[in-house]
Amino acid sequence: MVNTSTRYIVYNHNGGGVRHHHFSTLNDIINEVPGTASPGNILPVEAFPYQFYNGVQVPFAFMSVHGAADGNFLYTTPGSQQVAVGNEDVAVLVVYAPAGGIGVGGGPGVWVDAFNVDTGDFSDSDFIEVLTPPTPPDAVDAGKSQYANAEGEVPTLNAENLRAFQIVDGAPFLEWKKITPMEVLEGSRDIQLASSESNEIWFAFYQTLSMRASLGHLKDVVAYALGRWVDDDYCGTRPPRHIGPNGPDFQINIEAELAEKLSTADREKLYEYLRTYPSVAQAAYTGMSKMTDILQGVSELLERPQGLAAGKR
Repeated sequence: MVNTSTRYIVYNHNGGGVRHHHFSTLNDIINEVPGTASPGNILPVEAFPYQFYNGVQVPFAFMSVHGAADGNFLYTTPGSQQVAVGNEDVAVLVVYAPAGGIGVGGGPGVWVDAFNVDTGDFSDSDFIEVLTPPTPPDAVDAGKSQYANAEGEVPTLNAENLRAFQIVDGAPFLEWKKITPMEVLEGSRDIQLASSESNEIWFAFYQTLSMRASLGHLKDVVAYALGRWVDDDYCGTRPPRHIGPNGPDFQINIEAELAEKLSTADREKLYEYLRTYPSVAQAAYTGMSKMTDILQGVSELLERPQGLAAGKR
């Protein structure tokens, strides 16, 4: 038998220690649920899109699964997952964004932190440099870098550029995720923050990816992208969104008053963009859907019991 645990917490920046992420039970949304399982069991886990913390709705940030039979996994979209139990204890951590505004010392700024998927926990190690724009040249602000690594805060009275380390605690950089106010996944180690940019939390994720974990992560990224195509007004889908048999009805809607303010030449360019966008967006959506089908097929093959893998379909 192995031990299992599932914990739902809110990242409210109130803990003590490096970057304020040494959480106590005060951060618990749902008290940690301990249990046991046998190797070969499947442990169902659920990352809800929203939870309630002190009576206030808080949004999903990410879920970490540590100790599964087929590796350690990061999920940046909510949903149900099936965790294969092996010979190691399994720890599931589901993190939610805090409610309310996010600032730094009463002024504008963002929170930053690093999470190591290999260990299933936040890292205490330095992970970031704060660079004075523009980059290049890469002018490191040592004082702001030290403050960001200790306190997990970057003031933005001026524009700032952030660069995550390539390796932290022996694990390579995977991606950034901004979890509030609007979700953003960023594969580059560099982030540009505008002057007065605020109310944001950025997590830098680190993970040593196995073949299975790589597939799982890529599937999660594609699912995230498809979700943005379908559900995000910024993709140009007209609200109320029209979802047909082939997916979203992609359109860019511009108020007539705005178009009329353009010059004749710019208005012609705008109309050409509006005419071209639906077919280009639909082709991209179709391509992403095909990617998920391929990844699903590969995943199903790898998940078959060995005795069936070589047998008849």
